[in-house]
Amino acid sequence: MQPNLARIPGDGDARAQAILRRAPGAVSQALLKTLDDRAYLALTRYGIRQPTVALRKKSAALLNDALLAVALGRLGRGGDPRDVMIDLALHHVVAQKLAVAPPVLFNGIAVCLPDGPTPDLLRAFGARQDVTLEAFGWQLIQTPEGPDFVPAW
Repeated sequence: MQPNLARIPGDGDARAQAILRRAPGAVSQALLKTLDDRAYLALTRYGIRQPTVALRKKSAALLNDALLAVALGRLGRGGDPRDVMIDLALHHVVAQKLAVAPPVLFNGIAVCLPDGPTPDLLRAFGARQDVTLEAFGWQLIQTPEGPDFVPAW
């Protein structure tokens, strides 16, 4: 299995970054109404790729953007919360490695979102003490470019 940065296309990263710039502070319903399926896909992919980049650059700000992107992607695409938690595990573990308290990171994103199941999921998951890569089906590997994540399944 290829690592995330090789496996997940980054062709929508610029689009995801542009959307994130339109969401300073709180995410509005007006913003969400402007997003289509391609935008939600770009946000989701960006949000799963960027924890690797955040780890490599030791950037809490980039990790914050990655978590916001995953949360926005979840708002538009739905899905089983258990599947979302698999992705969120990357953010939780990278937060720990960057000495960022996961509850603070996850709560900070949750308060920016409209009320509903996604911010509730973020708050609950950020508070968990049992999150490890192994428990959520990930491995941290070293590539010539630096650390990256691969699914363990």
